[in-house]
Amino acid sequence: MIADTHGSVSALSRAIHALSVKKVTELIHLGDFFDSVYYKNIDEVLSVLQKYNVRAVKGNNDYQVEKMIENGFFGKLPDRNGSCLVFLKKTPIVYQKGNTCFSHSMPYDSIRSFYEPIDTGTTERALEIFQNTPYHTLFCGHSHNPVCFRYNSGEVVREPIHPGRPINLSGDERYIFIVGSAENGECGFYDMSESSYERITFDGTI
Repeated sequence: MIADTHGSVSALSRAIHALSVKKVTELIHLGDFFDSVYYKNIDEVLSVLQKYNVRAVKGNNDYQVEKMIENGFFGKLPDRNGSCLVFLKKTPIVYQKGNTCFSHSMPYDSIRSFYEPIDTGTTERALEIFQNTPYHTLFCGHSHNPVCFRYNSGEVVREPIHPGRPINLSGDERYIFIVGSAENGECGFYDMSESSYERITFDGTI
C-alpha cells in the first residue's frame, strides 16, 4: 500500500521501489496521488501509476483535481489529452477485496470518505466504523500518521505501528491500518497468505 504522495513522482517511485523487494503481486494507492495545489505534473504521476499497474482509490485531492479539470481550470495544460480526467472518473472511492477494504479515509462510498480522518487521537471514530461495516481489515491513508486500531469484543485499542515488525492478524480481531504518507517515507506491505501487515520506511532517491 502507498498513500498520500501528493503529486510527488519521487515519493511515488521511491515507495514502489521499497515495495518491489517484497515481490508484491498488487500495488494499491490509497488516495491523494494528485495534489490540488502542486498539480503541474499530473500527467507524469499518471504515467508512473499506469507503468506499474497501480490500483488506486480516490482521495480528497484527487477529487478536487477532477473537478478542476472538469471546470476548465487547467485550460489545455497539463492534462493535454484528457487521460487524467478519464483515470479519475474510473477511480473508485473504495476498493473491496474479500473482507478487506481499501479507502483514502472512511470506507464509505461518499465524499465523506475523503475528508474525515479516522485517527483523531482517540478510538471513537474507529469504533463507529467497526460497528457499521463488515470488514475484517481496512487500510487507509489521509491522516499521514501510521497507526493501528485493533477491535476485539467491542473494545478498540489504538496503537503505534513499528517499522520492520510485522503485525500478525487474528481472525478473532478486526483492524484498521493507517499506512502513513509516502511523502514522509512510509508505505505498507500486507501479506494475505501470512495474514500479516508490515510498516515499511524508506529514504534516498531513485
